[in-house]
Amino acid sequence: MRRCVPALLTLACLTVAIGTASARVVYVNNRVGTDRSDGSSQQVIGEFAGPVWSISRALKLAGRGDSIHITNTGVPYYDSLTLVGRRVSGSPLRPFRIIGNGAVLTGAMTLPPSAWQEVRTDVWKVVPHRKGHFQLVRDGEALPELRPAAGETWFRVPKLPDDHWCVFKGAMYFQAQRNADPAEQGFAIARRDCGITIMDAHDVRISGLLIRHFRLDGIQLHDRAESITIDNVVLTGNGRAGLTVRGSSFVDVAQSAVRGNREFSILIEERGGVEVIECEIDVDPTVRD
Repeated sequence: MRRCVPALLTLACLTVAIGTASARVVYVNNRVGTDRSDGSSQQVIGEFAGPVWSISRALKLAGRGDSIHITNTGVPYYDSLTLVGRRVSGSPLRPFRIIGNGAVLTGAMTLPPSAWQEVRTDVWKVVPHRKGHFQLVRDGEALPELRPAAGETWFRVPKLPDDHWCVFKGAMYFQAQRNADPAEQGFAIARRDCGITIMDAHDVRISGLLIRHFRLDGIQLHDRAESITIDNVVLTGNGRAGLTVRGSSFVDVAQSAVRGNREFSILIEERGGVEVIECEIDVDPTVRD
């Protein structure tokens, strides 16, 4: 018992030191930043001093208890973030933060004109490289999808309303308006899997982001993610769920919106847990064992 007391005191002192130490801030700007920079400033102040260009690069520069500040330039960030382990964790007094300032994080990639094939008058087909989850986007907005009714099986492509799409045998079919060529419009498909994936990390706070148009989830807590807070975040237009929580993960979601996702608003699997505080959610969360 005597030998435990000094060890506990040392641990307590270490916790206080970590909580009060100065946190580093890494700045991101996808207009004027470069990934050769050190992320030390919002402004470019030298060849290697200033904001980085990508959030992924900021994650590599940041350490335990640091903050990433994303500049809202009006241009979406096409990126996919993975937070794994102690380096991207924090403490109750100094969480690891991603501060979005209203920026958009997107997983949608623009479709080249050559991707489209007209299969009959005003009905166009595109075949994604990856199957299973889909999302079709035009000018930054997810388009409405026609899906089979419960118990219904399609044996051919159904008749689609204008500006609607469907999935049939691994391809996406789109009903254009009369004589409208989708190759001449701003179409994109959800290409990246998840906006933010968190695993084996703790004391993380994500705020001020609009996360949309990912093939699977806007945010996924894969496993062993604890003391995670999502605050003032919009999760919309993603191919499976706005938020998926699985394994032994737990997250607080506050003053956020989860709407317009393709299959689920919030998907909870295994022993995952979510506490929702003053949020806008268009569909009740789904719990699956």
